[in-house]
Amino acid sequence: MPRIMAGIAFGVSFAMWAPDFVCGLVAHWLIDKGVVSQYGYAHHERAGSVLRLVQEDIVDDDWLIWLTGEELRSRVVRQEIAGLMLAS
Repeated sequence: MPRIMAGIAFGVSFAMWAPDFVCGLVAHWLIDKGVVSQYGYAHHERAGSVLRLVQEDIVDDDWLIWLTGEELRSRVVRQEIAGLMLAS
């Protein structure tokens, strides 16, 4: 399911905007469990967003994940080719 959802999101992003990059913030456990790689993000870096609310006892340390515009285009084109080969 993650690959399908990512494929749709990446395809729509590329078709509508052709961005220079696609990025997001995720919890560290998503990287540890391999969910981020299943979605197809090639890069990740800690401390993308750090929130510390001492009085509320909230600590949130999200990682920054991203794809370059060229990596996004390459994924979309590769999926289109694979879809054409299946349809033949």
